[in-house]
Amino acid sequence: MKCRNCGTEIADKALICYRCGVATTEPRIPRPAERTRRSPIPVIVAMLVIIAAAAAGLPYLEPGPPRITGWVVLVVVTFAAVRLLGPGRFGRKR
Repeated sequence: MKCRNCGTEIADKALICYRCGVATTEPRIPRPAERTRRSPIPVIVAMLVIIAAAAAGLPYLEPGPPRITGWVVLVVVTFAAVRLLGPGRFGRKR
């Protein structure tokens, strides 16, 4: 049998060509589709909105539990926005 890529004579039961490494048959399991890259713009916009809201609202909260609660809410909202919009999904393969 001849390799369909380079034309080298190979054994009839060979799985790949020893010279060029091309498979002699089509794979039984198809390759997974490539993931598309997402833009980081939604994360940037969300962070700017969260920072603006924090700068506008947190200074007006009374010291003590209300201000601590405001910071906790800010951290939770920031974490949720980053988790949902996913900066780790921008082109990185998992």
